[in-house]
Amino acid sequence: MALFVISSISAALSFLSPEQVRLNNVIPASFYTQSLTDDETESIKYMREEEKLARDVYAEMYTKYNIRPFRNIKKAEQTHMDLMKDLLAKYSIDDPVSSDATGSFTNSELKDLYSKLIEQGNLSLVEALKVGALIEETDIADLDKQLKITQNKDIKETYDYLRYGSENHLRAFVRNLKANGVDYTPQLLPKEDFDKIIALDRSKNKDLRGKCDGTGRGRGNGRGNGMGKGDGKGNWNGYNCNFPERNCIYR
Repeated sequence: MALFVISSISAALSFLSPEQVRLNNVIPASFYTQSLTDDETESIKYMREEEKLARDVYAEMYTKYNIRPFRNIKKAEQTHMDLMKDLLAKYSIDDPVSSDATGSFTNSELKDLYSKLIEQGNLSLVEALKVGALIEETDIADLDKQLKITQNKDIKETYDYLRYGSENHLRAFVRNLKANGVDYTPQLLPKEDFDKIIALDRSKNKDLRGKCDGTGRGRGNGRGNGMGKGDGKGNWNGYNCNFPERNCIYR
């Protein structure tokens, strides 16, 4: 597949600022009308299944290890899957997810990768967290490739949003590895790019925590002034947080 170098993913075994794009209910209510290239069509189909791979792996790892990052990020990946499904529907593209069963993929290479990641993750909690970090590296790398070549505004806005979420997820896995005595080394991203993502001052995102933690306690109503955990009802930087488990800072 010309769109994504899957071999590089297997060998390794998907910088958005909120000010850059304004999304209401994740995807704009009214999409722009643009035709798609064949590569863009394949890109949407691939990312739909790649987000499913992330969700399915995290679901399995949560069942095995019962820790919060896998629970929360699994829910976020479901939202990402839904975004890609919306793009498929808008452009009348057949959904490659013919079965939502865990581990079921149309793309045979993603299916093989899923099996390898599950095998690695089952070895230990540390290995499972490494798998999570690798998946998020892969998401960021794949999204970056597509953002450089697509001119479609629907795709750009959606991929920007997914990338922002993947950065948050990557930081969460790296933090949890650190807490388990492991300094994670990037497997796919250039070291400089990885370091920039990890070095993002968490305090810059503190205004999100009261709004998007998704625990249902308190209500955020402005920038950084939410009390308690926040039920995701407040607005932050122009985003409508109706989906409490979206792109929040997962610990």
